[in-house]
Amino acid sequence: MEEHLILLGNTALRLLLALCIGGGIGWERARAHHPAGVRTHMLVTIGAAVVMLLGSQTVGEFVGTANSDPARLGAQVISGIGFLGAGTIMKEGRSVRGLTTAATLWVSACLGLAVGAGQYIVSLGGFAVAMLALRMFKFPRYEISFLYSRKDDCLQTICQALELQQANISNFSSRDVDDENIRVRFELYLGVQQRNISTSDMLFRLSQIPHVSCINIDAL
Repeated sequence: MEEHLILLGNTALRLLLALCIGGGIGWERARAHHPAGVRTHMLVTIGAAVVMLLGSQTVGEFVGTANSDPARLGAQVISGIGFLGAGTIMKEGRSVRGLTTAATLWVSACLGLAVGAGQYIVSLGGFAVAMLALRMFKFPRYEISFLYSRKDDCLQTICQALELQQANISNFSSRDVDDENIRVRFELYLGVQQRNISTSDMLFRLSQIPHVSCINIDAL
């Protein structure tokens, strides 16, 4: 009886830790409005932990057989999680979105395997480093829209005004509003040198461009 209670306690601890780790990574993705959020990452991490727990706790039943390695189930998780990650990758125009979210799903699965195997230092250390990478190397992204006159070269004027020659402008679109004005919308990824530019700074610089009006800037 005591042995079963210890096993139950260890299992519960590992599953709860998997839930917290997956939720932490999912929270970072959800607050940035990415397709796979808290619940998805939780389920991936918990599922991986369950698989590793299943492999480690049932290995004794197959001692002496060819398939008694508990790591075999975990290996299938690592290779099989790719189908879920691929579903988060979207190509929009010349840009590709969702690669980081796909990577976080794969990392969540690996951390879940570590938790399920009882490797707490590895799992917590991996979680800390993963969150550090997500937060430290995150570059600002904005959606900008405005009305612009047909008189000038729009993109060239914008880049010169914002001093963003090295920024990545993606998902650019425009449509005619009337005979004089065009509605322009694009997403802007700031690089290392421009990451400290604020929305108020961009709004001010855009407002100084002749023939620009109705400016709207949203952080993504």
